[in-house]
Amino acid sequence: MLDGGTTTYEVARQLVGRPLQVVTNSLPVANLFVSESRTDLVLLGGYVSPKTGVCLGPYANELLGRLHVSTTVLSAAGIAEEGLFNAHLLLAETEQAMLKAGSRVIVVADSSKFGRRSLTLVCGLSDINCLVVDEGLAPPWRKKVAQAGVRLVTTPVSDDDADLSTLSTSHGEEPAA
Repeated sequence: MLDGGTTTYEVARQLVGRPLQVVTNSLPVANLFVSESRTDLVLLGGYVSPKTGVCLGPYANELLGRLHVSTTVLSAAGIAEEGLFNAHLLLAETEQAMLKAGSRVIVVADSSKFGRRSLTLVCGLSDINCLVVDEGLAPPWRKKVAQAGVRLVTTPVSDDDADLSTLSTSHGEEPAA
């Protein structure tokens, strides 16, 4: 399952062409997969935010309550010691439903999001299984992530498009596909 946002969109771009079942609340992400013959696409319904092209609200949440996925990939407006934050109340509720639908939760964020709070808390750090972030993450935050029991995956910062094959983890492990 892929949330909306620019970072999750980049993750989705790396997944195009693979045999997958994709569930998303994002029209831009769905557009990447809509003509892919090897991908089964489920687009959540509900209110579509004109600003982000993301479906949210009670209809999306109701459908999410009926689904189960192996992996949920979320982005964040901010990450603080309390956890993951979002600036939109309805989207935060939909992201909470996405968390419940997934067996594993991966959050993708750039290091500038750390130490920032936003309007509403989506989940605690300990609710996240894996955090993918650029190498610019400060050492104190690396320690906080580790103390929360979250697997940290770092990727080099580059001006080029994101390439998930270059990811390395803080423990020398290869990231799961």
